[in-house]
Amino acid sequence: MSFENNVRSLRTRATLVKIFAWTFVATTVFQMGALGYEIFKPPVDIVVSAGPVTEPAFPLWAMIVGIAALILPISILGLMLCALVWVYKAHRNLADENVDLDYSAGWAVGSYFVPFINLIVPMRAMRELHNRSHGEVPELAHSPVDDVAAWWTAYIIGIVLSLGLLLKVTVDAATNIVFLTPAWMEFAMAAFASLLFVISAVMLVKLVGAITQAQSEGNHAWKAFE
Repeated sequence: MSFENNVRSLRTRATLVKIFAWTFVATTVFQMGALGYEIFKPPVDIVVSAGPVTEPAFPLWAMIVGIAALILPISILGLMLCALVWVYKAHRNLADENVDLDYSAGWAVGSYFVPFINLIVPMRAMRELHNRSHGEVPELAHSPVDDVAAWWTAYIIGIVLSLGLLLKVTVDAATNIVFLTPAWMEFAMAAFASLLFVISAVMLVKLVGAITQAQSEGNHAWKAFE
């Protein structure tokens, strides 16, 4: 495939990543706001009348919340798949231009699915991809990149907090052990984890855009002069 076709293909994948990422950000922020409203809203006084009881009309708010709850998992799945496809293509583009990489396209993607390895290698592969796409020499392929560090740190801490909340819910439901924590504390932890995922998604969009632009401009063309 020609350089122009490689770039065009990468741009298409980058656009899909951005669409799903911003959809995820919007629905996550909305859902956390809706959850906070339901938890902290003041109680409603109930007035009992002597007249016949009628079913309340289905509120528009409940319908919007339901739609957001449906869109959120779709956006997460779409973002994961499109991001992995983009990672693979971005690595393949450099390989096609004979740019040496420590991490192949297949391993850059596959490392996400290997326990413990997935805590380190995806970040290192993204850092190398960023640096080499911007024309860094092999000796500087793993130089620190602030955006990569921010993306991965937010993601990992968000995962840890989410797993902690999941463990608490599982223990409460499956055993006689009950962790008595106030609703506001659980909401605060869930909101913080969601915020970290939002930050991670925003930083991923920034990285995808920067790397795609760098490859489009051919910033790695120095390789031809080695």
